[in-house]
Amino acid sequence: MTVRVPLDYYRVLMLSARADEHQIEQAYRERIDLKPGERSWLSGFSPQAVEARAQMIQEAASVLLNPEARRNYDEHLMPTDPTLTVEEAHLPGVLCLYCEAGEYQAALDLAQHLLEQGHPARSDAILARAIARLELGREAWQQGSYEEAARSLQAGLAELEECQAFPQMQAEIRIDLGKLRPYRILQLLSQSAPAQAGRHTADGNGERQQGLALLKAMLNERGGIEGVGQDGSGLSTEDFLRFIQRVRRHLTLKEQQELFEQEAERPSMVAAYLAVQVLLAAGYLENRPALVRRARGYLARLAQRQDVHLEQAICSLLLGQTEEALAHLRSTQEVEALQFIEEHSAGSPDHLPGLCRFTEKWFQEEVFPEFRGLEATQATLQAYFDNPQVQAYLDEMPSREDPPAGMLSPSAPHRCREQAPHPPPHLPAVVGGVRPPNPTQELQRPPTPWQRGGVMPPPEPPRLSDLPSYRSTPKAGVSALADESSSAPHRCRERAQDRSPQREGAGVSGMQEVERYRRSRLGSRKRPALPAVGSAPLTRVAGVVGVGILSLLVIWQMLRGLFTPPPAPPLEQPQVQIEQPPVDISLRDASANDNPGQTEPAPPPELTGPLAEWQGVQQVRVISNDGLNIRQQPSLTGAIVGTAPRQALLRVVEVQAGEGQVPVWLRIERDGAPGGWVAAQSGSTRLVERP
Repeated sequence: MTVRVPLDYYRVLMLSARADEHQIEQAYRERIDLKPGERSWLSGFSPQAVEARAQMIQEAASVLLNPEARRNYDEHLMPTDPTLTVEEAHLPGVLCLYCEAGEYQAALDLAQHLLEQGHPARSDAILARAIARLELGREAWQQGSYEEAARSLQAGLAELEECQAFPQMQAEIRIDLGKLRPYRILQLLSQSAPAQAGRHTADGNGERQQGLALLKAMLNERGGIEGVGQDGSGLSTEDFLRFIQRVRRHLTLKEQQELFEQEAERPSMVAAYLAVQVLLAAGYLENRPALVRRARGYLARLAQRQDVHLEQAICSLLLGQTEEALAHLRSTQEVEALQFIEEHSAGSPDHLPGLCRFTEKWFQEEVFPEFRGLEATQATLQAYFDNPQVQAYLDEMPSREDPPAGMLSPSAPHRCREQAPHPPPHLPAVVGGVRPPNPTQELQRPPTPWQRGGVMPPPEPPRLSDLPSYRSTPKAGVSALADESSSAPHRCRERAQDRSPQREGAGVSGMQEVERYRRSRLGSRKRPALPAVGSAPLTRVAGVVGVGILSLLVIWQMLRGLFTPPPAPPLEQPQVQIEQPPVDISLRDASANDNPGQTEPAPPPELTGPLAEWQGVQQVRVISNDGLNIRQQPSLTGAIVGTAPRQALLRVVEVQAGEGQVPVWLRIERDGAPGGWVAAQSGSTRLVERP
């Protein structure tokens, strides 16, 4: 029994209709002669399917290599609707050809038809359908349709699990789903609107809850933000920190508060610092000083190993404790923050005006942009302290906790309000302040060709270059903050510090992650040498001693010049032309003696080693069983943009020397796929060869 399938001899040999005889012969040899390990995915199909595939390739070559038969075939061929009559027993071979040629939808349809008809080649149909699901999912991934890609991959995995077949294929699909998950989280959270009071969109809210569930699942599998567990994404700890920072911009204030307060209890130092920002923002915007007090508890935990005096100063200011705030300010070593506060406290007996202006600026430019819906939010300290709820809470604070000695005047919050009557000024432009319009466009796409056992490139989460960072430049006068007298006039009620129990277990590694996160937000923090209060006499003594030593050195040099004979004049140094390399006389032609003014340039040095082997190569073939990763730059840490499977032909446009395990990098281009750099070899293992 024969069946007509949407196929033709040119597609069987993967050629165009204009291919000449030499191209047909070459395609036939490449398709029919399988070397050991080549196209190993064929081993998953039954021997009958592989044999049927070979017979169809031979039939196509015999027709197209016969001029008369080819002419007759071309006359009856319909380019818009090509069909081929094949034996029903050869349909499994057609499945192989579809998968090879990238006709994944046709393979999916034919496999479904064979399963519905109860064809004996059930195993071949299941495998072809899984391959089609996998590759259709990767195509959707490459086009940015991450949820569509996930549905295709999940459908393929569910079918294989139901049939309990092809465990290696199941593992590969799970790998793809793990690496796809960060893409899905960003897309689900960025495109779905958060639920609002009185308005519910079932689809949008469902997508958002799905994105949050995927994010929490990643955190649980990793063991927290700083965890090292395997979540399948392939992200390192540092890359995951960048990913979390990018996800934050798509989460609301309430969502972040629930997420990071829960994560902080693992314990997690990074989550604790993020919870501080969330609680301070919520307390400031919602006029809830109780949340500010909760943030102070997290800061007390962080302060054991981290300089968070600047955040503690802001926290104390919002609680009306200006004396405590200024004390924290004298202890901080944040250079640029101190400069800003110093500049905006001119004419004031203390630095409270500058601290108020800095607090407003800190919320406006650093904190609010990290929450969805708060990017354009305007808030002032005046509105915060004028709120009756805030006033009532601050008035009741002495009755809730033990007041320290020398309690401040109850009228001080009014001065805090006077220091910030206007919105904060616009600060200089931050580094990389332009954020990409598409939250997922920086992530790389998966490779198009399917390869059995291949490894998908890890997604490259957003870089920190789009985050604001301060440039620290020390200026004169910064040390004045450290010399401020602790007997400043009382302006707010001072409260005792919380004595909440401190969690143990957050070691040095956790604090390093907090420092890394804070550096990404505030830039590289320089530590100025701020003299302590009362150190002026010691400074003056040190200055006198230094001047005396310098005077003795000057006198010694003068006496030495009087009694030392003048040095001999230096020998004349040869003049070297740096712009041009020296000419080797031994390489000149004999005729140069007759024409001294005309010399032939020296030939370029002869290349040796691995670089000489690849110089001038225009095309290479992948011979690595696992394929090759294509990178954006010639380095082992360059972002991966795709993969090239085994036997892929790559066009070489540049050769560059490497180092270490990769002595040579090749910049390649491929039709219809992103180009980049590939390693010619890894150690002693050759990855590509000349075709």
